[in-house]
Amino acid sequence: MHQLDLEVVNVLCFQQMLESIEEERWNEAAMALYKLYAIEEGERFSDLEVAPEVEMQYNAA
Repeated sequence: MHQLDLEVVNVLCFQQMLESIEEERWNEAAMALYKLYAIEEGERFSDLEVAPEVEMQYNAA
């Protein structure tokens, strides 16, 4: 995953965490916080990976 992509994912996870806290959805907030820390530590999640054919189109642009 590209560095810019990771920054976007971090922002989205942070936004999800804030919205979850505001609405008192604690399980969702905890998972968003977990993903923020895990991404910071270098862990990769399969649901955040781009399929190879999509990545090729992305690089060609």
